[in-house]
Amino acid sequence: MTRQDMRDWVNTQIRSGEMSLDDSRPFMAMTMKIPVNSGLGGEVALGGDDTRYDFMQKARDGIQGALSRNDETTLKMLKSAMSIMQGHKDQAVGVNTRA
Repeated sequence: MTRQDMRDWVNTQIRSGEMSLDDSRPFMAMTMKIPVNSGLGGEVALGGDDTRYDFMQKARDGIQGALSRNDETTLKMLKSAMSIMQGHKDQAVGVNTRA
């Protein structure tokens, strides 16, 4: 799914009470795209970015990074995000966990 697809899905989950704002933090972080050469330019806008991402893989990669840094806070957040995505993978809400 695209970054916008993920943000739309997360916002829907928050509005419906299915997800708390705290639970949404790792999803929002996974949807950010900041080029390394941007300086202070910041995030690439969502509009027009139709790149599709495997957010399950992004979470797995983040978990591995957190483990290597002994970052318990990030590890906990990403494991929670992974669990949420796995719980919704068969619903037609837009979370496609298959690449």
